[in-house]
Amino acid sequence: MVAIGAGMSIDRINRIEWNGNELSGWILINGAPTKVSADRDAIHTHARGFSDALTWEINRHRVEIFEKLVPFFQRTTTVQPQ
Repeated sequence: MVAIGAGMSIDRINRIEWNGNELSGWILINGAPTKVSADRDAIHTHARGFSDALTWEINRHRVEIFEKLVPFFQRTTTVQPQ
């Protein structure tokens, strides 16, 4: 697994998805791959520059938004066994 960005890995970056309600993907927390997600409110609050992003903007910029949310995920997520 090759680390890139803020705790993401190259084999997981293509799995960042926006379903119209929630942005989800994978990050490493304490060395464990962890699936995380953020709703529109969390995106608007914690992804600087996307405080009023529309659905199409979130989808188009989902990787950038996800990277901005990594510190939020790290603060709020506990690792659960998979």
